[in-house]
Amino acid sequence: MNPFPNAAPLGGTPAPWNMPTAFVQDLTSGLRVVAVRVGALPIVQARWVFGAGRSLEPPNRIGAGALLQRVMRHGTQQLRAREFAATLDRMGARMGGGVSIDASAVSIAGLAQHQWRIIDLVTDVALRPSLSDLALAGEKVRCRALHHHACTRPDSIVEMMLDRRIYGDHPYGRPATTNAGLSATSRADLVAMHAAIAHPSRGMLLVVGDIDPQDTVRRLSVRFADLIGAKRVDGNAPPPLAPAPRRMLWVEHPTAEQTTIGMGGGAVRRSHPGHAALRIANQAVGGGPSSRLFRSLRGDLALTYAVQSSLDCGVHAGDVTASMAVEPRSAGDGLAAMMACLQQVVDCPLNDDELQHAKRVVMGSFPQRASGLTGVASLVTAGWLHALPDDEWSAFVPRMEAVAAHEVHAACRRWFDPQRFTVVACGPPASEAVLRGAARRHGVDVDAMTVDELAGFVG
Repeated sequence: MNPFPNAAPLGGTPAPWNMPTAFVQDLTSGLRVVAVRVGALPIVQARWVFGAGRSLEPPNRIGAGALLQRVMRHGTQQLRAREFAATLDRMGARMGGGVSIDASAVSIAGLAQHQWRIIDLVTDVALRPSLSDLALAGEKVRCRALHHHACTRPDSIVEMMLDRRIYGDHPYGRPATTNAGLSATSRADLVAMHAAIAHPSRGMLLVVGDIDPQDTVRRLSVRFADLIGAKRVDGNAPPPLAPAPRRMLWVEHPTAEQTTIGMGGGAVRRSHPGHAALRIANQAVGGGPSSRLFRSLRGDLALTYAVQSSLDCGVHAGDVTASMAVEPRSAGDGLAAMMACLQQVVDCPLNDDELQHAKRVVMGSFPQRASGLTGVASLVTAGWLHALPDDEWSAFVPRMEAVAAHEVHAACRRWFDPQRFTVVACGPPASEAVLRGAARRHGVDVDAMTVDELAGFVG
């Protein structure tokens, strides 16, 4: 049997990549209009983005953002659901979008010959959705089913409770939905939330594809010159992050077949100057098959099939986490091995081969992120949302290449230290004793709850 590859193949020197020129106009309302030509295919994507999202949910309406995202697909004030869907189908167009904690977006993509009809449609969805009671009722049923499913999966439970313990009362610590929030959300709540989000002062209208970008910006600037939104409503400023508790939360899940273990702590926001070094550090520590965690816990110790670390950086804050799924009676060994591996990363610098592999993976995968209309649109969106430098994407490869070894080592020492991590584990009763023993040996106290008690947080 051939061994699983544990090292990334070395490629040649990554070629520079130049971001297509973006033509930009800021209007007096605060709306930013952007057009980018990507002419490889005769298609176009129009996207409205707003720099606000689920952070504007009232605390007793958790799930309103998820409902808003789904209900907005059901037509506009001019075109009801069936007529709207038929209009998209006749053009061969497709709609996408989402409502995250930091942002909301809706997009429509189709043939370039329909550019202005696509812009009209996506504008109606973004600014004038119908938000009907009938659509809300149907989407509540679907969201409750998805919520129930997430609350039965150990990996989802671990992710949810890690966010809570890392971020506390910060909006990033909230679950995406709760039963109570879904039940309480009315059409009036969705209308109010949409009005708060879809304000031109925090919006961007982006058109990417086989277009004349200068003409597109000019025409859009005229069209939306007098756009006036409802009075802007800002959410409360997020509270500052407190250090995550150095404790373990054990969630007993009687029907789980494996035990999921996650640990993590706060990190940096996306716009932080240390983000590049942290990204390379994360790739080297647990970003793929050549990473330290993967080689140690899967390759050397055979404790798990999959183990990884993740970096999630938002507008206000970020976090680093590591997670694995393990056979229940080996959960204690898995916890101890993960903590030992991370401690080694803190105590002993990564070697040159590990750093070069990590850099090559990060730089080599970048063209895939930048490919196609959605890739370019996503980069433009991220640059705007996080107020990144104008050359963030054109200079991405040389910027990553220039990250020094000592910067990566400093990021490992500061952000991957298991002594500052909180831990969440979820699995069957057979794991509890061995996990408590491993936690005790590392000086970590244990809190416990059952899946039924979890309803107090997400019910």
